[in-house]
Amino acid sequence: MGSGRLSLVLFLLLAFSSSDLPGCVDARPLRFFDHRNYAKVLASLGLTCRCCDGEGGECRTQWDSACAEVRCHPWKFL
Repeated sequence: MGSGRLSLVLFLLLAFSSSDLPGCVDARPLRFFDHRNYAKVLASLGLTCRCCDGEGGECRTQWDSACAEVRCHPWKFL
């Protein structure tokens, strides 16, 4: 058996064995269980988040409770 025929046989074997796999993959959005960790997750992606719900739109970079006005920007454009 030549190398061309061996390659063809291996290809056909692989094609038929993978036909049982589903044709598409199901996707779902990622869930964050602790909402306070949003800023940490986004910071790992290169974004800097601030909570701007203080008096007069005052912003802070750390907060422990829910924030009504979160602003996230790439760290270079803050």
